[in-house]
Amino acid sequence: MWQRNMARIGMFRTAEKGRTLTDAAFRDVKDRLRLDLVDLQQRCRLAAEFPIIVVISGVQGAGGVDTLNLLNTWMDPRWIHTHAIDTPSDEERERPLFWRYWRTLPPAGNIGLYLDGWYADAVNAHCRRHTTATVFSAHLKRIAAFEQTLAANGALIVKLWLHLGKDEQRRKADAHRVDPMFGFRSSDAAWPQPAPYDAFTAVAAKSLKATSTAEAPWHVIDAADDNHRRASVLTILRDAMKTHRKTWRKKSKAAVKELKHAHKTDKNKTKPQKTRRGALAKVDLSMTMSPAAYARAFRTRQARLYDLQKDARNAGLSTVIAFEGWDAAGKGGAIRRLTYALSARNYKVVPIAAPNDEERAHHYLWRFWRHLGRAGHMSLFDRSWYGRVLVERVEHLITEEAWKRSYGEINDFEAQVAEHSAVVLKFWLHIDPQEQLRRFKEREATPYKRWKITDDDWRNRAKWDRYEIAINDMIAATSTKQAPWHLVPANDKHFARIVVLDTVIKALEGALKARKKGGLRALWRRI
Repeated sequence: MWQRNMARIGMFRTAEKGRTLTDAAFRDVKDRLRLDLVDLQQRCRLAAEFPIIVVISGVQGAGGVDTLNLLNTWMDPRWIHTHAIDTPSDEERERPLFWRYWRTLPPAGNIGLYLDGWYADAVNAHCRRHTTATVFSAHLKRIAAFEQTLAANGALIVKLWLHLGKDEQRRKADAHRVDPMFGFRSSDAAWPQPAPYDAFTAVAAKSLKATSTAEAPWHVIDAADDNHRRASVLTILRDAMKTHRKTWRKKSKAAVKELKHAHKTDKNKTKPQKTRRGALAKVDLSMTMSPAAYARAFRTRQARLYDLQKDARNAGLSTVIAFEGWDAAGKGGAIRRLTYALSARNYKVVPIAAPNDEERAHHYLWRFWRHLGRAGHMSLFDRSWYGRVLVERVEHLITEEAWKRSYGEINDFEAQVAEHSAVVLKFWLHIDPQEQLRRFKEREATPYKRWKITDDDWRNRAKWDRYEIAINDMIAATSTKQAPWHLVPANDKHFARIVVLDTVIKALEGALKARKKGGLRALWRRI
């Protein structure tokens, strides 16, 4: 108990000094602060360079709701998205924990205000002793990684902890009882603490210490005096926006220069790159299957897969499958044969093309998070998040630092999906250049297939060596225990389709068996 209180006191000592700001002093600064914030908001909105994420938390009665109202009043609320993260809905519980946070993220140029943000789940659960110290620590690490992912993509993250000492909190509570309207606006009685003051602030101090980083630091504000709290919040946000705009523009100029140099270097190359030996070189492309053998195998797999998907639906076991491969490798055909065995109620096919304007305004993983299906459903991605480390890398649409960083971000994304009792499968359909050329010419000669062949397909084919290097690097960096890559020999379409079906069947059988034994546990259940 003594150590816990000392940790709390050390974290919040400077915020319990009772700083005040007179009404006259606040009037002297508020007009300038408001003008600065409105100007910065509009500059950020028009440039649409990065999103602004503001997390407001603190002890009960510190004025979180009043702070949210203030920011919405002082700036243009049309470009502000306000979220009070509350008890999760059934729809949210059927998906990974961070799904409900990802889907609310503001687009570039907009501001997202979060009351308690993604911290409420971790802190409240630990205060109520629903989680062990180990699970709590792991949850905080996941939060820090989430914020690091957003910040690395350019987001400005401002985290404000509004603090009251124990005696001051009691005084605010007394004021609430005397004046219910005042208390409603300042005490946040609608969001009560999940534990007594000492226990709550001790857990909060641990969460702040573990997640205060250079990219997303916590600002602890003395909230005993409303004028001081408001002025502090507005000043911190204004200064953060000013600084971030300068830093972002400097980084953007450097990135543009790097990409121009990369394009110029590619244009001046006269010899193709030498392909390093990797996983693709080990794929046996000579594997074939006769039409008769395929027909028999397909019928038996279809029946088995139908039963397994029905069991998975009843058990709430989700499946996420990413199909990648060379152009004309047979991704669409493999998906169609897979869905033949499924009920249309239980799956969704998500075709991935170049991002639209809305998707470009968010983190590249945002559009994949929002497509994750509910418990028991199967999500099939025809191309996936791996475009980040393939086409965006090869075509020099992002910097080398960005695509190298993306390996870890993708692994974390897939780990979160797998942790939520989901099966994660990734297929690379592999063919050789000769087979691709044959299929390209066949498509050009077949009227109902002609739409499948585009100028981009021929242009990508000319960069085969570069793509092969990127694919081998991708497989080496992102084939994990929870989400391994399955390399499918696809020169023969019949053989490839049966390999895909067999892999899905085996994965579902294993996951359902582990689920019955209690081997799969979701983070939701622990908090």
